Amino acid sequence: MPCASASFIRYTLHMIRFRQNFTGFTLVELMVTVAVIAVILVIGVPGIANMKRSGDLTTTSKELVVALNYARAEAVRQGASVQVGAIGTWGGGWNAGTNLDAADPDDWVVYRQFKAPPTGSSVALSIGAAPITFAALGNVSAASCFDISVTGSSLVRSVDISPSGRVTTCKTSCAIRYDATDPDYDPTNCD
Repeated sequence: MPCASASFIRYTLHMIRFRQNFTGFTLVELMVTVAVIAVILVIGVPGIANMKRSGDLTTTSKELVVALNYARAEAVRQGASVQVGAIGTWGGGWNAGTNLDAADPDDWVVYRQFKAPPTGSSVALSIGAAPITFAALGNVSAASCFDISVTGSSLVRSVDISPSGRVTTCKTSCAIRYDATDPDYDPTNCD
């Protein structure tokens, strides 16, 4: 029987060397890796979606602030009224220029056009009348306020235009911003 034992030892050594030549994952290692990736995705995807919605809200409010500040600066620079008006609806983008209250878009004089906000963003003029008109001194005839929200999120921002023409953003809605008795209003949430 010594022959059988020697051949078994040779076979075992051969198999050990043979297995050392192959690198890779075992089925158990692969299943554990897939399970860890699945857990990370389940935890991470909602956070990424919320981060995108928050980014869309910030982007939309900043674009509107840029348009309003641009119109105000142009009004002061030219010494004449400059308006900000919606392209169809506020969700379709907006123009800065003159004669934007004319019924025929061919009569509009557009200085600059601002693209539509990201999909799912909602922009509404809650207080005031459209188009927003900045006078030659940079002021407006009456205060105005826009509410901006994003589908799937409870976050809201307001863009407020004071009668002096100053544009600010707040992390509350226009209704809360203009209701001094509302306990949710916190002036530190505004820039």
